Amino acid sequence: MSSSEAVASNDGLLTEILVHLPIKSLMKFKCISKHWQSLISSPGFSRCLYPDSYLVSGLILRPTYDCVIKKEYDFVPLKYTSTTAPSRSLTFVNHPSGFIILQSCNGLLLCASSISDWNIPCDYCIYNPTSHEFVTVPTLGDENSRFIRRIGLAYDPAKSSHFKIVCIRSDSLEVIQNAGISYQIEVYSSQTGSWRLSGVPFVLPYNSQYGAGVFWNGAIHWISHCHACLCFKVDEEQLQEMPMPPLTRDPADRIEGFMRSFVYFGESREHLHFVVNVDNHSKKFDVYEMQRDYSGYFVKYRVDLDVIIAAFPEMDVPSDEDDFLFFYAFDCYKYSILGIIREANDEESYMVLHIPGKVIRYKLNDKTFTKICDFHPGHEDVEGSQLEFTRLHAYHYMETLARFG
Repeated sequence: MSSSEAVASNDGLLTEILVHLPIKSLMKFKCISKHWQSLISSPGFSRCLYPDSYLVSGLILRPTYDCVIKKEYDFVPLKYTSTTAPSRSLTFVNHPSGFIILQSCNGLLLCASSISDWNIPCDYCIYNPTSHEFVTVPTLGDENSRFIRRIGLAYDPAKSSHFKIVCIRSDSLEVIQNAGISYQIEVYSSQTGSWRLSGVPFVLPYNSQYGAGVFWNGAIHWISHCHACLCFKVDEEQLQEMPMPPLTRDPADRIEGFMRSFVYFGESREHLHFVVNVDNHSKKFDVYEMQRDYSGYFVKYRVDLDVIIAAFPEMDVPSDEDDFLFFYAFDCYKYSILGIIREANDEESYMVLHIPGKVIRYKLNDKTFTKICDFHPGHEDVEGSQLEFTRLHAYHYMETLARFG
């Protein structure tokens, strides 16, 4: 046996060599043989290449304001070492209307054909921005089954290479005895390659507006500003209401008429976070974490933005309450929370804030902050505000080569 043959047949040695190569080269080497393809796509190889599978390398950002949906995304690197930015456009499929991102889940992106109305039929696909591999998903239902209220991706590479998509939809928008609309859950499994009904129809309020979900603890979670928040346990196929942090006015607040409201909901490193403002100027927040048994929330961090506002006075500009741009900025300050990022060492966990023209890293434990990046002048999108991203349009970029489908 030659030395090259010996290397090629020794997975351990081959892995040691391959992990030092660029991603583009690895993608080409997957075509050499089925053995190399299996090795490079294996969870073990991905762990060697990316030892921290929970690490969020960056945020993929989609502009909030786009009457005609923009085809390009921005990228905010979060690692202290250099990170190769993913493609700025979703051009992996030749689709007449293009694709937008709905959700990120453990390195994969749930994408839909570019639409502005959840009631319009669209196509879906699952995309890995690290490897640029994708899987198209069969069309959901027929033309009569097009009223989609919630959708979510469930993917856990530590358990399986297969993924599921959960959709809550209705055949019509006819109100049932003033109670609401009848909905049905459908589940797509990449293992079977098909959609199927799950459970029996149920009723939701007519004006319940949701969107893509958050996958955590084996379940997809959806929140609403006005109605019950739901979670769907994927393996058990059980739908249930999810408890909420306290949003009613705390008597200790001593602010007449003040009502707490949530400003962020997301998952990081197997922790589910719910951020609630605790003052009427929206400078202070409680970061709640959900108990894994759903028994309730506890306050994990407390945030006070006074020091950041003092350092960046451009935040302190009155905003128009009727302007959707400041939905998360309330009445006094311009900013939005793009993410709560947990690190392996919790002392390094941080909040990502978008303020006019900048992105800030705010450490949740020692309360220090640093600027991550500036936005170039081209981001002066709405009346020069340079504030155009919200948590609804910020998606985790987690590098992985693990197989899926």
